Amino acid sequence: MSQANLDRFLQEARTNTALSDRLREVRSHEELIKLASDHGHALSKPTVMRHHLHRLAGMSDAELDNLGHNVFDRSFSDVFIGSII
Repeated sequence: MSQANLDRFLQEARTNTALSDRLREVRSHEELIKLASDHGHALSKPTVMRHHLHRLAGMSDAELDNLGHNVFDRSFSDVFIGSII
């Protein structure tokens, strides 16, 4: 349940169109962990949260303002995966 597992899952999503489409529909950490599990990748909530927070930290003030008050739920997959897939 490490960053390496998350990296493998995201790599699979780059080459699997159906998976990347489902990943874009994810709206929470729990949904992402379930989707990864369904595809054979064990992820922990701390690893997923750390990745999400890292992506948020790299966003500009304007980008964060555009996310609004529900920054951890609204547009979750857009923030989480960004331009990864």
